[in-house]
Amino acid sequence: MQSKSPPWNTTTKAIVAVSALALFCLLVWVFRGLLQQVVLAALLAYLLHPLISLIDRRTPVNRVTVVLAVYLALAVLVVATFLLVGVTTFQQVLDLSRRLPGWFDDALAQLQDLQAQLPESITVSGFNLPVAGLIPQLPGWDELFSQVFALLQPIFGRGGSLAASVVTGTVAVLGQILLIFIISIYVAVDIPRIGSMIANIAHKPGYRRDAERLTFSVSNVWAAYLRGQALLAIVIFVMVSVALGGLGVDNALGLGLLSGAMEFLPVIGPLAGAGAAILVAFFQGTPSFGLTPIQFALAVAVAMIVIQQIENTLLVPRIVGKALNLHPLLVMVSVIMGASLAGLLGAILAAPVVASLRILGEYAWQKMLDLPPFPDEEEIQEEDMVQEDSADEKLAPAPVPGVYPLSFQPVFKDYVWGGRSLETRLGRELPAGIVAESWEIAAHANGQSKIANGPLVGCTLADVRQQWGERLLGNSVDSDTFPLLIKLLDSNSWLSVQVHPDDSYAQAQSGDLGKTELWIILHAEPDAEIIYGLKAGVDRDRFADSAATDAIDSMLHRVPIRAGDAFYLPAGTVHALGPGAIVAEIQQNSDTTYRLYDWGRTGADGQSRPLHVRQALDVIDWRIIEPEVAPPPILASPQGWTREALADLRTIGGPAANHLGIAGRDDTACTYFRVDRLTASPGAVWEDSCDGTAFHIWGALSGQASLYWSGDTVELQGISWLLLPADLGNYEIRAATDCVLLQIK
Repeated sequence: MQSKSPPWNTTTKAIVAVSALALFCLLVWVFRGLLQQVVLAALLAYLLHPLISLIDRRTPVNRVTVVLAVYLALAVLVVATFLLVGVTTFQQVLDLSRRLPGWFDDALAQLQDLQAQLPESITVSGFNLPVAGLIPQLPGWDELFSQVFALLQPIFGRGGSLAASVVTGTVAVLGQILLIFIISIYVAVDIPRIGSMIANIAHKPGYRRDAERLTFSVSNVWAAYLRGQALLAIVIFVMVSVALGGLGVDNALGLGLLSGAMEFLPVIGPLAGAGAAILVAFFQGTPSFGLTPIQFALAVAVAMIVIQQIENTLLVPRIVGKALNLHPLLVMVSVIMGASLAGLLGAILAAPVVASLRILGEYAWQKMLDLPPFPDEEEIQEEDMVQEDSADEKLAPAPVPGVYPLSFQPVFKDYVWGGRSLETRLGRELPAGIVAESWEIAAHANGQSKIANGPLVGCTLADVRQQWGERLLGNSVDSDTFPLLIKLLDSNSWLSVQVHPDDSYAQAQSGDLGKTELWIILHAEPDAEIIYGLKAGVDRDRFADSAATDAIDSMLHRVPIRAGDAFYLPAGTVHALGPGAIVAEIQQNSDTTYRLYDWGRTGADGQSRPLHVRQALDVIDWRIIEPEVAPPPILASPQGWTREALADLRTIGGPAANHLGIAGRDDTACTYFRVDRLTASPGAVWEDSCDGTAFHIWGALSGQASLYWSGDTVELQGISWLLLPADLGNYEIRAATDCVLLQIK
């Protein structure tokens, strides 16, 4: 018997942890020269992540290609902008970097003489106010200006050297820029997986959930701060440049760029930017509008104050909000400390670093006191203490933090029988060319749909399955993969005559699942039809002889179709979808199809598509003879709703199975999924709960409805889908208009 690996004791764990920390600190120290480039690369990737994710969701192109395209476009945009307006701005910034230090010295000298120039006192409304006597009570002007200038010195000093380096084409500078771009590209590609990688370190479900929530909270801080500050910088650059240019201030573009860049320094930055503009106006040789230097400086000061008021009252609340949740004094102190520790980059990153430490510190403090680390867990604990009033009225489980309804970016397939009806009739945005299938919710090796909403945007459904585990699928679903596949089909010509295997045959042949499916007709042309089962009198021998000569058409059972029809296709059913139809397909998570006949056509390569007659003959269910399709049964439902059972997994031979009319079978209930079609009138409310047992899927076929859960809401309209994790808790569906919905379990 193989021995089990012994666990580490506390001492061993402590030694390994301390050694790992020491090694990490040593590596940071040795490669500290590269650290700045890595941080700048990560910041650039983080700023571009929303744009990359948006393009990734709306195009079939893989993320790597999207990242490369965005970075190439950024490089072209930067070069073009510099060629158009950057030369003038660059020259003004260079001029400012040379002249501002001298102006600071001149301003300090004038302030030192201020006390001698001011009167001893002034009389206001009969009161004598001492003026010169107030000056000594303020901090020493020398010390104050020295500290401010020391903080800003890297900007002016490095600005000049960097400008000269760029102008002269220094290879080192270009090399650093290229290095930052390369590192940033790799970071941008892997950003969607960073959260799950961090969560994967915590193997226990509780710790994993904590890691997910902490990662999400910290990510929100950095996202709101960095992207918000970048947007503020652009807005302030434009506003200051226009305002100072209108007033006739020299170097208006340079001052605008300086003010925009200083937005990354909270509290101190805007003051420094305004101070620089006032200094330039005061020392400008020829003030505009015939004003004196002091009057001109005051006018510029008023303009900068107005801009800052607009920024603080209108822009900051809408762009940045309360991302940091820190006291302004703490922000200012952290900026000064960051500058002293890591220069300009330390000053810029100080505020979000402190905000992140606040989140982690509050979590650690709550855990040390054995208190719930997250505010909403207090409510969950209180609900857990509530006793059940009766066996019939059970309290539904509280929603687990982190899970939320998922919507998806579809995966498109360009099979030869497709068309463009998903675009022309459903209004879908499609890639160029033929589109036969849209995989709406998919976690298969041949197609992975990506999350289109919430903190998991860009992750595949397989990633979410790995991250959420049982919280996604439920404790009643015994599967390592997501068990269903939801599609839209556009048949511009006949699909091949085909059949799908059951689980046992598919596993033995290809390692895939079997394929039982349900078709719901969304649109059908007047003469549209499908092949559904075999005609009476057909057996294996007769069918095999006909298949060998491509003469099976006379043995196929054809059924005319219209919008609203539903067809249950258990594994073993011979079937084909005819031209002029759009179909919603709910099926097992499988892509195994055996073709019997393909209408003599060729594929995109000019070759005939392969047939699988031998395998098909093995899996055909010869009992499915001319199945009769009756209207689906109506089930009990709340007021305002009509509920039809299209596929029912609750009981073998149950009410939804009876309408299939498949002769010779008494096992026609679907054991893989349950599908109910619900028709609602405006204002109707459907109450339900994901109680941890299994996930729910809601699809909108027409009209508009809203899903409400845990204080949040999301819309269902047009042809759309939402996957509700098993641990979502209570939810409501509220119909806003007449609508037709699907509930899939």
